This record gives sequence, structure tokens and C-alpha cells, in this order.
Amino acid sequence: MNEIRKFNHQPIGDKSDLHALVKQMADLFPNGQIKKVLLVTPPDADSGLFRFETAKRGRYTNYPPYGLGIVAEKLRRIGVDVKLCNLNQEILRTANTAAREQDFDHDATWQAKLDDVLEDFEPDFVGVTCMFTMTHESLKRVCNYIAEKNYVVSIGGVHVSNDVEHVLDDVPAVSFAFLREAEGAIANFVRCINGTSEPESLGQMIAVLPSVGAPNSTERHYFMKDCRPEADDVDVTPAYDLMEIPEYSRYGTIGAFYCFKPKDAVFATVLSNRGCRAQCTFCSVRNFNGKGVRGRDPIQVVDEIEELVNTYGVDHIMWLDDDLLKDHRRAITMFDEIARRNLGITWDATNGLIASSCTDEVVDAMAKSGCIAVNIGMESGNAGILREIRKPGTVDVFLEAARVLRKYEEIHTSVLLMVGFPRETFRMVQDTIDVAREMDCDWYRISPLQPLPNTPIHDAMVEQGIIKDEKAGEVRFMGGSYGKQAEIEKGQRPAEALFASAFAGVAPDDVLTPGQITDMWFYMNYTLNFHRIFFERRPVKLAQLRAHLQTLSEVISPENGFALYFQGFLQCLENGEVDQTLIDRFERRLAESEYWRERLAAFGLRIEDLKTGEFPMKDAPAMFDLFPR
Repeated sequence: MNEIRKFNHQPIGDKSDLHALVKQMADLFPNGQIKKVLLVTPPDADSGLFRFETAKRGRYTNYPPYGLGIVAEKLRRIGVDVKLCNLNQEILRTANTAAREQDFDHDATWQAKLDDVLEDFEPDFVGVTCMFTMTHESLKRVCNYIAEKNYVVSIGGVHVSNDVEHVLDDVPAVSFAFLREAEGAIANFVRCINGTSEPESLGQMIAVLPSVGAPNSTERHYFMKDCRPEADDVDVTPAYDLMEIPEYSRYGTIGAFYCFKPKDAVFATVLSNRGCRAQCTFCSVRNFNGKGVRGRDPIQVVDEIEELVNTYGVDHIMWLDDDLLKDHRRAITMFDEIARRNLGITWDATNGLIASSCTDEVVDAMAKSGCIAVNIGMESGNAGILREIRKPGTVDVFLEAARVLRKYEEIHTSVLLMVGFPRETFRMVQDTIDVAREMDCDWYRISPLQPLPNTPIHDAMVEQGIIKDEKAGEVRFMGGSYGKQAEIEKGQRPAEALFASAFAGVAPDDVLTPGQITDMWFYMNYTLNFHRIFFERRPVKLAQLRAHLQTLSEVISPENGFALYFQGFLQCLENGEVDQTLIDRFERRLAESEYWRERLAAFGLRIEDLKTGEFPMKDAPAMFDLFPR
């Protein structure tokens, strides 16, 4: 039975009260009906976070609105007219094609696009999605703008589901919030408003309605029934005809491995299953998808890929799955079918693979079906931390996965690492470095821990007083190309101390301070990623490195000192000398950035090395241990 709760979470009334509540909701809509629905993707970042020059380089992410595409398809099946409005795409396209920054106005761009769509489509109901915490302010501005034009506004998505109370507190323009996987809940809601289903079908939503007898105040009504699709109801192909599939990767990036494809390659995303078997304490997937994994029919997934290839010219797929390889037989069937149809695509697993599933048989099928790159989620090489964060793997499991993947040179294997876990000591970080070195993979994507709201690790850190339980919008978590990480990569964050002495006087069992976490990220990035380039000689891997470093120094982090220096090393390795243009760029970086001068000097990397073709630091690995051996 569906249980309806008011703001104080106390059950309300009987069946007649529920019908009265639905009547109150229906009164919000023209003629008490929902015939046309507009689904909106807000800009990933508001105007305060957005950087024109970054968009001009095509650096910002620009994912197809896959989830909204599924919602749209579900609504069309019940006779609703649906339109998608991707404001992030509009922002990136306009910025990318503008001649000068003075010609670009962030807010005016998305507002003009939204005005046009609202005027042309005249929806009865508008839904706005929000995936990331960094998008919260943008979500707020878009919702307020729509509500000011007297449209009924609803919200949903991962960020909303993770922290719905704070979001609703901060965005009072919202009338409805749909939680978790919402396509079923939204369809039930529309049918209920239109009188084609009973109010008892409502679930997984919050209605914010005027209080009876007090029109200037509101009450929140909680519909608690779980409406997430079952395993036999997830075979839905998104409404691709409502999207601009060939355009998204033209103006932004999709996934982490776009550097390995030509600039004119058409990227898309596909979701083959929902959920994850793991219970990592820093992750919110189980909050959103629930326990377990629901897999789609593998043949239908390949049918979807074939449609993307034949209809939209897609060259490359990024899997959205959080646990792509959960069922080995199913995964192999799907990969074999891709290979059998000879679709000519490549694919990557940016969202990460669980190491224990990277068996010889599975990885062989991956390679034959076009896999070019994967992320392996390890996070830490310390056994105690792995247990504490409930990581589904031991050190031996990660080493075995790396052994298998190293046999497939065409697959670029990246390992996800985190630093800054509660009570993490320097000795524990050294364990991570040691295991990563032994894995000998191609790259290590290191990030400071950023605890998401309502995850076990976030709640534990609040309880321990390590972080504050802030309201939505007051704290931004890892924002990719919009956030703190980008500032670190660019060398724009001022050093708290000379990097060369950042860890002076620390003992193995000292816990890292917040300032040391940033320096540790930088230290690990060099020792695990860049220093090993001195010793790489495999042609396939050298080609991958050239592509990666070029993208790093031109798109991701212009004039990155490490990327410039090691591009010079690779040029010298291949041609016996370094191109003068690259030397000039490196000299300019040293002249302009105290940050990079100091850090490059700390690792002994000099402009003279590029000019002479001699690289003395390649023979000095001993300096790259936290503590003497």
C-alpha cells in the first residue's frame, strides 16, 4: 500500500484525502490535464563557474541527456507529446562558435533558448534534471526562470535524489520532485493527473503544494511507494530522435578517453544495466538505483548501438554502466554480438569496471568488440582502507586484473585513486603508490576524496566532525572541468608552502592535513604518471601517451608543465630532438607561472633537458618515495 506523508512525515488521512490531494495537484495544470511535457537539461555550470576560454577549447563535458531520453520515451508511450531542451548544449555551442568572449552572454544564451522553446511548445508541465552538485546553482536559476513564466516546474536526477530536502529548501519554485530512477514515477503521475490511473499508483515523489487555508505557505507531501523499473522493464531505448546526437561531441567532451579518437568522431552513451553490486561508502549509486543490478537484454542493447551507428553516424560509445561486467556471460554475449555485427565502433568504460570481473575471457571479448580504454576503480592500495570503504576487491584482485589487462596493449588501462580518506596516514598513501607501481597500468586518475551527501562516508565524516553538514549550494563537490581539480591542473591554486618541503618532517603514521592532500595529489600525479614515461618503449603505448599529453596540454590544462616537458621527451625519443615550438611553450610556461617553476624545479625537470636532449632525472627514481626504504 502506498503511504503518503506530510512535511512532518506523519501519515495523512484515508483514501478520500488522497483523492482530494490529487485534485489539488491537478488544479495546477491547464484544464487539469498534462498533454505536453518539456524536459530540460540545465547548463552544467552557472555563469559564475563557467569559463568562456575553456568552452572555446571544447573542454567541458556535453553528455547526451540519456535519462531524460528514457523518460521521454516512456511518456510518449502513454500518448504525451514530449520535447527535450538541452541548455548545456546551447551554451557550449554558442560559446564555441562565438568569435570573442565579449560576444557571449551565458545567462542570455540559455534564457533565449528556453524562451523560444516555451513559446513554441507551450508545455503543460516542465521537468528539469540535475546530475551533479556543481549544477545546483544552475538548476536553481533555470527553475526560477521557468516558474516566473507561470509554468509548473518539477525536478529530478542524481543530485536531487541525494539531497532532496536541501534542494527543495533552496529552490522554492519547484512544485514536484521525482526521486531516483523516475521514468515510472513520472508516467504514473501524468496518468493520475489525466485520470487514467488511480492515485494509489503515485510514488517516489514529493509534491510541494499550498497549505489548505494558508495560501502563502506550503506543505510537502511524500509519496513513498517504490516505482523503480523492475528487471523486465529496463529495456527502453531513449528517444534519440529528440536529441542532437552528432552535435554533442562537436562542442564538448564525452567520457575520459576522447583523446584517443579523431576530433570529428561522433560519441554517444549507452546504458546496458542499472545499479552496482558494490557497496562503496563514498558512492551514491545504491541510493539512486537500489540494491543489485538489473541487466537489459544484451541483443537489444546491441540493437540500440546499431541504431546509433546507422542513423546518427556514431563512431564511439561510452558505457554509462556502474557495473558493466556484473554478469560475465551476459557481458561476453553482448561484446560478441557487437563484434559479430562488425559495427565498426570503439568503446570505453569511463565510469569504471570492478576489477574482479576483468578475467581473461571477459577482457578478450572486450578487446575484440572495440574496447580502447577502461577505468578500474581501486581508490586505495591499503588493505585497511579497502575494507573500511567496502571496496569489492583486495590488493591481489587489483594486481590480477592489471596482469590480464596488460596483455591487451590496445586497451588503455587507467586506475582510479583517491587520497584524503578519514584518518589516512602517509604510510597508507605509500601503500597505494606501491600497489599502483606494481600494477604497472597506463595512467592513474587521482582525486581528493569528495564525500557526496547521504553516503555512508559523508555521514561518518559529519559525525566525526571532519566536515560540516552544509546546505545544498553552499558546498561544491568534485566538479571535473568546473571545479577545484581544474584549478590544480592549471596551476592556478596558490601553493601553501614550497612544494619541495611540503612533506618535510612528516612521520609515516601522521594523518594528512587538508593542505597536504592537495600536495599529495600533485606528488602522486608526477610519480605514478609522468616519471614512468621515461621508461616506456612500446609503440602502442607511446602513441597513446602522445595523444594523451597533447590533449592534456592543449585542451584539458593548457601549458601544463609536466605535459609539455614529457611531450619534449617523447619527441626526442622519436626524432632525436625537440621541436623549437614546444621549447618556446615550455619556456613561456616557466616565465609566466611561479607555480610551475617551483614544482618543476622540485622534480628536477629543466628547460636545458629539452634543449640538450639529455634527461638526467630518469635515473633518479629513489627521490620519489615518501620515506627512505
